[in-house]
Formats: sequence, structure tokens, C-alpha cells
Amino acid sequence: MKSTLLKMSLLILVSLSLGCQALKMDYGQPAAQFLEKDVATAGKKYLGKKITIKGTVTRIDVSNPQAGWIHLGNGIRCDFSRLPAMAQSKKPGDTAFIDGILKHCEEGNILLESAMLRDPTAPFSPQR
Repeated sequence: MKSTLLKMSLLILVSLSLGCQALKMDYGQPAAQFLEKDVATAGKKYLGKKITIKGTVTRIDVSNPQAGWIHLGNGIRCDFSRLPAMAQSKKPGDTAFIDGILKHCEEGNILLESAMLRDPTAPFSPQR
């Protein structure tokens, strides 16, 4: 009985934590906004937080039907696994405003998870 209750409690906690990230992406305002050239140097203090990056699409990878990736300059990878069709809407050379949770932030290795395209007409005030 105790082990079942413990398992159910853990399941609820995990579900809530995953749900919170989805809510943060869907409704939360970004903690910061960056041009692609500035993320590696100015973004580290925003690890685990929702940010916006404005950059130029260098590559799209939609070879896996359950995943979608948009690559920007400076080694920025944006994981669109929640919305692979959204990744397909861009092409190399396009300018993109992308929201996501900053998971890695090192020069040449920047990762946004749960990425989604942002309305290009929405307010954008990049930090440097």
C-alpha cells in the first residue's frame, strides 16, 4: 500500500513538472531576448528559463516525423519535437524569432528545447 502511494505521488510530481514547462512555453513571457550572436556570451544566467532568439535559419532537419529541428547561426539548435510541422514552415536564409527553454549555452553549442516560433511582430528587445 505504501509503495503504491509513493509511486502515485512520484507520478503526480513528474507530471506536474513536465506540465509546468509546457505552461511556461505556452503562456510565460521570455526571461530575456537575444540576437543569435549574443546568446553564448550573455545567455548563461538564463539556463532553464524561457528565452527568445532572433537568428538566421541555416538548416532544417525534419527527417524524423516525430521531431523537427531548426538550426540558427553560431551553433544554435532549436528542438521543435512538440511542433515538428512548425519547423517545416521555415527555410534556410529565413529570419526566425524562436522561443524555447535554454538547456545548453556554450559557444558553438546552444540548445533551445520545446521551441516554438514567435510572432515576428511581437515586442523584441534583445540583450547584449
